Amino acid sequence: MWSVVVHGGAGVWSESEKFSAVKDTILKSLEAGASVLRAGGSALDAVVESVMVLEDSGVLNAGVGSYPNLLGEIEMDAGVMDGKSLRAGAVGCIRNVKNPVLAAKLVLEKTDHVLLVGEWASRFALSMGLPALNSDRSKGLLKYRDLVRRFEEGDTRYKSNLALYKQYPHLFHETVGAVALDIEGNLASATSTGGLALKLPGRVGDSPLIGAGTYADSNIAVSATGIGEYIMLLGVGVRASQYAENGLPANTVAEKIIALLTSRFGINSGGLIALDKNGVIGISFNTPGMARGYYSSEMSEPYAMVP
Repeated sequence: MWSVVVHGGAGVWSESEKFSAVKDTILKSLEAGASVLRAGGSALDAVVESVMVLEDSGVLNAGVGSYPNLLGEIEMDAGVMDGKSLRAGAVGCIRNVKNPVLAAKLVLEKTDHVLLVGEWASRFALSMGLPALNSDRSKGLLKYRDLVRRFEEGDTRYKSNLALYKQYPHLFHETVGAVALDIEGNLASATSTGGLALKLPGRVGDSPLIGAGTYADSNIAVSATGIGEYIMLLGVGVRASQYAENGLPANTVAEKIIALLTSRFGINSGGLIALDKNGVIGISFNTPGMARGYYSSEMSEPYAMVP
């Protein structure tokens, strides 16, 4: 049996014209991971392939679709973990790299470290032959800055969004992730993000922090999305592992994690996908929506839902 689950972020999904493109991306991501698993490939390779599709889509806040920080620069985070070996790789505040999830995988495979950050993470990835991120984002940045300006000036066309932006600025932006189970019974997780829009330069979220936004072991694999600071403070990945070790299935684990997140930090704080060694899928979130989907060897076609 094999299975793959992906997410495109939990939050406020108010742009209905974007739903179709996001759903198509989720389906393509699922098929990319499934193609690896069908051929007998590893869960680790499957989640990386799935996340690469999400990064390359341009419709989600990861890879080429990443939002800028306060200075208008792109800084991205990503993490991967192989449950079989308990090895992980991650990058934080990486720039000019098209697929941060590939950089994270290279950290796992080529170094004795878990996390590389900043300039040297970028240099490492590019020196290993990874493609550079297209830096010509002038039109996208101008559009984004104009939107923020109108929010701040109280443009009546954005009255509802203005209130949301001021109260929950973090909810307008998505993280992406995938978890997979291969035919050998091994689990893996991968998460990637451009981070909070207009974040302070140098800010690192939960995605590259193993045991927080990304985690996998022999019992369960999880990928989180939402307010990174809260996910870090709860140690979401480690908690999920403890729940699974005590015999809870992935669906119950996801529900318990989000219930805890809600009780500690309130609604609109995050979401989680989980997959356990028995192929049980867990998906839970406390936001208005979360782009998500799953596919397994027991299904005739993949399932995707937005928001």
